[in-house]
Amino acid sequence: MSGKRKEELSCIEQEVRGANLVLVGLGEELPGDRKQAFCKGLAWLLETKDYFLVSLWDGREELTAAGLLSEQMTFPLAEEEKESWERYLHWLSFTLNQKLCILELGVGFAYPQIIRFPFEKTCYFNQKARMIRIHPRVPQLSEEIAGRGISIQADPVLLLAEEDRE
Repeated sequence: MSGKRKEELSCIEQEVRGANLVLVGLGEELPGDRKQAFCKGLAWLLETKDYFLVSLWDGREELTAAGLLSEQMTFPLAEEEKESWERYLHWLSFTLNQKLCILELGVGFAYPQIIRFPFEKTCYFNQKARMIRIHPRVPQLSEEIAGRGISIQADPVLLLAEEDRE
């Protein structure tokens, strides 16, 4: 892992560790052929945190195998996800005025109304929130939240893959 990538990962770890709650969004482009290492890296990052994960990538099996809790995930593009979506909305209602880290990984514009725009809105309204957006092509943050966020142009899978942290 390059020095720049180690620095970016360290910054991500610091933001996550400093938050009370972590909201994670996984984009439709995740995670390719390194899914096991990515999921383990994500589980390691979240291991002591109160988190909720919203995923456009249907990786429930891989994520739970890595140690992430299925009751703290929702996959809104799946038909049977009404109950988990309600759990997510309930969890989200308790994040206002909390130290919230919003970690958005590989979320593009295929379904921006599910993760990208609502996560920006959550950050905008919660003045204690910090946002980290990692995407290889569109990592930019909106002007309204740019001062409370980090934009990283990188492949989130490569950045978080467990074996690359050595």
